Amino acid sequence: MPVFTSTTEAEKYIGDVFEDTFSIPEVREGMAKSGLTMKLVMSEPDAIIVCDMVNQKVYRGADATAVEPNVTLTWSADVANRFWQGKVNFPLALARGQIKLSGSKTKVLGLLPLAGPIQRRYVQKLTEEGRSDLLA
Repeated sequence: MPVFTSTTEAEKYIGDVFEDTFSIPEVREGMAKSGLTMKLVMSEPDAIIVCDMVNQKVYRGADATAVEPNVTLTWSADVANRFWQGKVNFPLALARGQIKLSGSKTKVLGLLPLAGPIQRRYVQKLTEEGRSDLLA
């Protein structure tokens, strides 16, 4: 059974991950330097988020079609949720086909060192909002 109950819920929590990162100076700077506009295509439930890392904007759902990504990640919303909690090894999930990536693999993998503070913030947010049902 999927962890998120709706597209809206998946887009909110996973989209908020990126919006929250813009308030972490060292992460925001690294994301901007990457030059990436990353599209996340999730399933179970279906959801689309685009994060323009250079301009620090997040687009969800229909709004995501207004921006052209240069990288696309395709994964289940459950894998995305677990990744943002630090429970998924990204390179291993990529090798196993749990995550599909089109675009610059090098640039995306280069962002992984920035994931730690983001993951801690995501878990903190879920805990503060009483969403233990989303914790892996």
